[in-house]
Amino acid sequence: METIAFHSYRGGVGKTLLSVNTAVRLASLNKKVCLMDFDLRAPSLQSYLPPNSLVEGSGKKSLTEFLVGNVEPKDVIAPTNTANFHCVFSDVEILQKQAKIRTKLTQHGEGRILAKLFEFIRYCNSQDYDFLIVDCMPGITFRSLDALVVSDKIMIVTRPVKSEINGLSLLMSECYSKLEGANFFAIMNQIEHQQDIAFEPNSQDVRVAEENIQAIWDSLENNSSSIKINPIYSFRRIPFVTERIYVLEEKEHPFSKDIEKFCDNLLELKNE
Repeated sequence: METIAFHSYRGGVGKTLLSVNTAVRLASLNKKVCLMDFDLRAPSLQSYLPPNSLVEGSGKKSLTEFLVGNVEPKDVIAPTNTANFHCVFSDVEILQKQAKIRTKLTQHGEGRILAKLFEFIRYCNSQDYDFLIVDCMPGITFRSLDALVVSDKIMIVTRPVKSEINGLSLLMSECYSKLEGANFFAIMNQIEHQQDIAFEPNSQDVRVAEENIQAIWDSLENNSSSIKINPIYSFRRIPFVTERIYVLEEKEHPFSKDIEKFCDNLLELKNE
């Protein structure tokens, strides 16, 4: 089994959209996939699933309950009506209501949460999953570091805006440089395509966007931590983006086609 984490410096870059659509696309290729919502502070996976998409009567517990030791790994994996696609949900309401649980999940905890993640991975291996996709908490936190430590591949999701440049440098120096054995991949999300724009873009806006993209690539490829960034993937911006599984609902959508190519590359890398 391969564990793939989607991570970013900040929220709002489309990390969850990429995670969900990647997981479902891999499942459609007859790969057994488990998608984990590990954004414990602001989980949003459930908003992407259409009504009645979970198997009736599954009654699964939350990842939050598993991490604090109340349930077993099998209790938190929820089967869906999409073949080969299973989900693990976080529960922000538990954190809001129970201060002790919130403290356990936000503090270092002497490796307790990391140990639980390894326990979950061992269980997924025993159930013959091909992929565990982890939608991480953004930024540099104890929990995001835990998720990155257990991952084989780390997808660094960014956007073509200037504010990402310093953020990526901070991630590489304070976070990624401390990880051993992981493979890093850069994803530039939400790139404007002329055919998706209803008006002629201002020439200065185009120039600034191009400069930002180049600066981000330069910071990734020439970082002071000497972290090797593997092939870079680009996804076009979706006008009026909604929380949807495009690869299920709109298979001919340009974003769905981008996801297909991305997943094909993942499978090629896995088979090398």
